[in-house]
Amino acid sequence: MKGNYRLTVHVADQPKVDTQAPKRIMKKGEQKTAIDRAREEARKAKSNTPQQSSKGRYKVYNTLSSYHATKEDCMKELANIKDKYNIQLGNDHNKTEKYGKELYNISFVN
Repeated sequence: MKGNYRLTVHVADQPKVDTQAPKRIMKKGEQKTAIDRAREEARKAKSNTPQQSSKGRYKVYNTLSSYHATKEDCMKELANIKDKYNIQLGNDHNKTEKYGKELYNISFVN
């Protein structure tokens, strides 16, 4: 039975991202079929309704997750992530096993 390993890493110092989509400018191009135009109108109608979460419009994406065949592949990817990002350190005094340590997890998934 062969499964996969999931690597989850919490990175630090990530910027806030504006989740409101920018307005699109329609460019001239091919003629669309009636089905494509109907789908586009439905998409526009759905996007015109404000769908902001209670947490606001800006979000911070600070978790990276990837799947690998072996634990060694996970460790290689973790080394690559360490080169590109700062890994978040645990700062919860109530969780002494994580306090001051890098926050990443390797788990086995089917």
